Amino acid sequence: MKKHFNKIILATAIVLAPIFSFGQYCNHFHSSYCYASENEMYKPNGQSKSALFSKGQTSELSIIVYKGQDYRISLCMDENLGSQVEFKLYETVKKKVEKVIETKSMENEMKKCATCSGSGEADGEMCYDCEGEGNVETGNEVEVVSKETKLVQERVKELLYDNSADNYATEIEFSVESTRRLTIEVSIPGSGGGGTGSKTKLIKSGEMGCVGILVEHMTTPITGFYGTGF
Repeated sequence: MKKHFNKIILATAIVLAPIFSFGQYCNHFHSSYCYASENEMYKPNGQSKSALFSKGQTSELSIIVYKGQDYRISLCMDENLGSQVEFKLYETVKKKVEKVIETKSMENEMKKCATCSGSGEADGEMCYDCEGEGNVETGNEVEVVSKETKLVQERVKELLYDNSADNYATEIEFSVESTRRLTIEVSIPGSGGGGTGSKTKLIKSGEMGCVGILVEHMTTPITGFYGTGF
């Protein structure tokens, strides 16, 4: 029994070894394979990162961009992951949105007055003066759900850029006018089984590869006439 157990551990280790090796190889993938800007003013940013991906997987990287800086974000990936990578740029912002608020409460169950054929007024268990609609308590409680629409403030993801609308470009440059937190969402087309939030099944090494995100920054250049005068 013990020998059989050891064989299972050994077999698992043999299967996972290429994955661990791949992961270590991916650590600095962006430094070697993502093309840096030809503009020497751009400097590598410490928020750059690389990771092991499988086909069909989506993952996110959160970065902070600062006021008065220009940024360049470029992506690169192993050839066995395909010929294109999908990436989107989001900002999480606070917005007022309409939301239906449900309130649950227990209330006495009511039924129509039988003695008044469904019409009349109720006084405890008695039904009298058959004018309008009458109800009596059954002695049971029922759950009552009331709904109210309110304006509430929530954090929502606002799409800033989608490279699928830009011929699947692998780089973007932009200036920042106010410090903000952005989310880079990277998706690898395919069906490798490594989707966000799902249980990852064993994946063939041919369906895995490295993806690098190179972030560069520089101080936004001053344009136009500046500092002239008498």
